[in-house]
Amino acid sequence: MFENEFKGKVVLVTGGSRGIGFGIVKSFLAAGAKVYFLSHYVETGAKALAALKEINPDYEVMTKAIDLCDYKAAQELYAEIEEKWGRLDVLVNNAGADSSTPIQKLKQSEWDDIMNVNVKAIFNMSKYAIKLLKKTKGCIINTASVAGIFGSGVGCPYPTSKGGVISMTKSLAWELAYHGIRVNAVAPGVIETDLLATVPEFAKKNLMSGIPLRRIGKPEDIANGVLFLASSAASYVTGVTLNVDGGYVPANVAN
Repeated sequence: MFENEFKGKVVLVTGGSRGIGFGIVKSFLAAGAKVYFLSHYVETGAKALAALKEINPDYEVMTKAIDLCDYKAAQELYAEIEEKWGRLDVLVNNAGADSSTPIQKLKQSEWDDIMNVNVKAIFNMSKYAIKLLKKTKGCIINTASVAGIFGSGVGCPYPTSKGGVISMTKSLAWELAYHGIRVNAVAPGVIETDLLATVPEFAKKNLMSGIPLRRIGKPEDIANGVLFLASSAASYVTGVTLNVDGGYVPANVAN
């Protein structure tokens, strides 16, 4: 779909070793980009890198595990990208963490962990990317969630943080437009990932009842949305959150 659209472009993807992030990395590589993806663990990054090299040994792809909230690590990473490839065109802030703990049992530390990964990391990675993105008139794409729009019946740090991602996307789009940098987000619905693999089939059927397209999404569906927002076809699009959810409506607002 985006064949050679990103040839010669450099893309950084956080949370790129599994699930949606891995799908995004694969799609950018297939479209001709050079990709640096980040993971939480060295082992998962190495496994993902090996899988990508099996697909195409000529892919220009690198990986590293860093603390996304560490501003020094972010600065060093961008210096490394500039030294190796000389540019950065797209930053995809995809890394995220979930929580299903009821608020009465929720510890401050768990709240802080979710907010750090889902919000502070986007601030940190975006702030230090601006220097490079200004030169290429590049773009930032954040992974939000339909939970940030509709809320959730349990685990309030996750929808709260994703609502913050949506607001941050709008604000950064406004602020960075003066530098020629576009900022958008995707809001995935119910997607086939490792987390969903643990959900019983009857529960998946219940989830699908709230999806008008009557199927659970795949990581590639989200990747297509991300590549569109990063492509020349979206050159006049900024500050939007693109729902990629099959028309999802949660049960509590279905009627």
